Amino acid sequence: MGVVLGRIRLSEQIEDAILSAIQSGQYPAGSKLPSERVLMEMFDVKRTSIKEALLMLEQKGFVKLKRGVAPIVLEPTPQVAMDAISDIVKAMLPDASLRSEFYELRVILETAAVMEAALQLDKNEILEVEAALEACRNQIGKAKAFRDADQSFHRQLMATQGNSVANALHGALIEWGLYNPEHGPGLDNIHARVVDQHTAIVSAIRAKDPMAAAEALRTHLQTRRNAQKAD
Repeated sequence: MGVVLGRIRLSEQIEDAILSAIQSGQYPAGSKLPSERVLMEMFDVKRTSIKEALLMLEQKGFVKLKRGVAPIVLEPTPQVAMDAISDIVKAMLPDASLRSEFYELRVILETAAVMEAALQLDKNEILEVEAALEACRNQIGKAKAFRDADQSFHRQLMATQGNSVANALHGALIEWGLYNPEHGPGLDNIHARVVDQHTAIVSAIRAKDPMAAAEALRTHLQTRRNAQKAD
């Protein structure tokens, strides 16, 4: 993993060299990179440049840093990719227009998921979705517990597609906040409305009606967005 250092920032050149070594298979997922001291000797630089390079690699999801332990190479997965962009996305969310566009992406993903669910799910898979719905119903009036159950319900809808990339992106859209159901006065009424809309989605899936499922899903998420904008 040798490299000739030129005019570009040392830390960036070191990052590129380490990344090339990882991508070539020299350091496979789960293995450890050389220690900071060894890297300093390899590149003939000070510790600061090594630390900066490793931090950039961690921010991009290629390595995991832990004090006293050599950097560990991470396996590239959809979830790792979402984690890597999380901070920059969160910095965009105060912009109402971008926030709405991210939410619209969630609507698109879930609409496709419920339409496919209506066409493809078997009896046992529908029972799993119904169980997630019942968990929401059991947590009405409990802000955090209901939020967790609500998120689990929507994750269950996405999981029916069996697409790991879509699941990771959808999970990130949920984790980034956007519009949650527990805000505002009249918590029980808010939660009851959410459960009613969840029920409409599940009923359409059970009836194997993809268009009704899509419409119920869009109505549900649009209602949530409008309620939050009104707060």
